[in-house]
Amino acid sequence: MMNVNEMKPADLEFKENLKEHFKWFHRHPELAMEERETTRKIKEMLSEIEGVELLELGLPTGALARIVGNAPGPVIAIRADIDALPITEASELAHSSENAGRMHACGHDFHTTALLGAAALLAAQRESLSGTVMLLFQPAEEAKHGGEKVVQTGIFKTYGIQRILALHVRSGMPVGTIGISGGPFSAAVDRFVIKISGKGCHGSAPQDGLDPIPAAARLIGSLQEIVSRGISPRESAVVSVTRVTSGTSWNIIPESAELEGTVRSFAPAVRQTIVESMEKKLNGLQAEGYQTEFQWLPGCPATNNDGDLAELIAQTALNNGFTVVPQHPEMGGEDFSCYQELIPGALFHVGIGDTFPLHNAGFSADLSALAPAARLMARIAVETIADDKEG
Repeated sequence: MMNVNEMKPADLEFKENLKEHFKWFHRHPELAMEERETTRKIKEMLSEIEGVELLELGLPTGALARIVGNAPGPVIAIRADIDALPITEASELAHSSENAGRMHACGHDFHTTALLGAAALLAAQRESLSGTVMLLFQPAEEAKHGGEKVVQTGIFKTYGIQRILALHVRSGMPVGTIGISGGPFSAAVDRFVIKISGKGCHGSAPQDGLDPIPAAARLIGSLQEIVSRGISPRESAVVSVTRVTSGTSWNIIPESAELEGTVRSFAPAVRQTIVESMEKKLNGLQAEGYQTEFQWLPGCPATNNDGDLAELIAQTALNNGFTVVPQHPEMGGEDFSCYQELIPGALFHVGIGDTFPLHNAGFSADLSALAPAARLMARIAVETIADDKEG
């Protein structure tokens, strides 16, 4: 088996082509469910690869295709996300964003290009492939519940998908390194909005009203006690208040105050405990005479890597010249978890060198990581099909 980092002349051409594809995607970022040009470009490129069959995804943006091997066998999927962020780029790259206020600051251009490269490699060896590889280019990972929307299309049942794989770039990790572990990988992501209503009055006569600001301040402090005193130290969770809004003038006690924030957790039981604890604290404010409104806006569940797939990915990476490091659970979210609720799946990190962190206006990726990542993903797909068939 060729090491993914050993480049022959044809491999060098493959590498340079991927870089040019990446630069196109980086120059043309689009937000969630607005990825029309991105989708058009992906479909155009897929249609040029012999052996790739374009399918209908059933969404306004995003793409679905498949590579059918020469013999029947397992059906697996590889997913890449395609949307960008509402950030004005400050990387000063020659191929910087041409869309004002839009930037690929989370590596989705890298993910998309790597999957296109893997598709070309897999299609070229389809005669020796005993199974089917589905290629899923998912819209709206950053917002608007793209993973959930894909699940709702029914493609997993329609095409009998049995396993799913994905990679995600990681800044600060050396090129040639991947991070993978079985079990929790990223957290469940939930949002909350709380409104506390009292009684407004003149700032000089607080006794005439019911001030929501000190109530909000007390609530903010008590929300931190949910994790420190209500959750076992053996579990992990975060409760963060990220927005506080109240008042219109310096001499008026306002009618209401509003809080907004996020909750991150791994275990479903911890997630439920946090919701119930927040409701109890609001009941306490109601007993003081305040009116409260509580919106709990659940996001994607925690990403939970299948142990067998994680082990297969790690071994395949080692066999192909990568350094493998354990991936500790992180509080960031990933809607790849929506697929893992249906079938076994695994997500792994690919090192892109020292750069600005994700979601930063200066973010960039070391493009020397791109071709090896595409080759590794193709090899992992082949090994996953072989492993499933043996099982």
